[in-house]
Order: sequence, then structure tokens, then C-alpha cells
Amino acid sequence: MTQDSIITGVDHVELYVTDWDDAASWYERVLGVTPETTFEEWWQTEVGPLMLSVDETTKLALFERESAVRGQEVSPHRIAFQTDVDGFLSFIDRLETLELTDRDGDPVTPDDVVDHELSYSIYFTDPDGNWLELTTNDYDEVATRLG
Repeated sequence: MTQDSIITGVDHVELYVTDWDDAASWYERVLGVTPETTFEEWWQTEVGPLMLSVDETTKLALFERESAVRGQEVSPHRIAFQTDVDGFLSFIDRLETLELTDRDGDPVTPDDVVDHELSYSIYFTDPDGNWLELTTNDYDEVATRLG
């Protein structure tokens, strides 16, 4: 007998950043997410977090590093964002202008696309060292279009 899940999706992912405004600008430029007005009071009063999203279903919760960890070491975790074939290929086409780096600090290029045989991914970091992944499960169509 299985229990019905109470989970309906990912609400938010927490990220530690050094500056809310700089991070919000970066995430808007790279992923197109913007601050959620519903939660504006949290970051306007500097309590945090600054919530970002596209459509209020999946959110990024940005915590300023110092206030969030209270002096404790923060280790990065990778966050994977789902996209479709057009979004993935568009992102790959924009890599040069985005000037993204991997966790070793090396530039991310279209040659860094990873074929997982069921999906494609590209890995990069934000300016605060958070590990990120953009992935698509539209495997066959991406394979055909990448040639």
C-alpha cells in the first residue's frame, strides 16, 4: 500500500549570495527570473530571503551569505533547472555572451554540453560559486538539432 504524496512540486531552492541586488540582476539576465512581489517584504526589511521566479511555481530563495549562515561555512549544492529543447538550444547559443564559468573557473562553452543518453545538461556556476545545471529531457530532438 502506498501513501499519496503531499508534494506537488519544488517550491524554492535556497542559495547563499554576497549581495541580493547583484545576484538578482545576474539571475534575471541568465535565467529570466525576477523578484516575487508576494514576498517583497522579506527582503525590503532585510530579513530575507529575496524570492525569484518566472511564474510563482518554482522559486529561488536568495539569502545574503553572512546573515544566512551566521559565520558558518557554506558548501555549494548543485541545482538543476528543467527546460525544453528550444530553451536549451537557445541557452547554448547564448553561452559566449553570458560569460559563464564552471566550478573550476573555466569558461563554459557549447563543447561542455553533457550527453547523459536520456537527457542533455550544461553545468555552470553563478558569481557566488553556487553550482547550477540546465537540463532537458527532449533528448532525441536535441540530438538531432545538435547534429
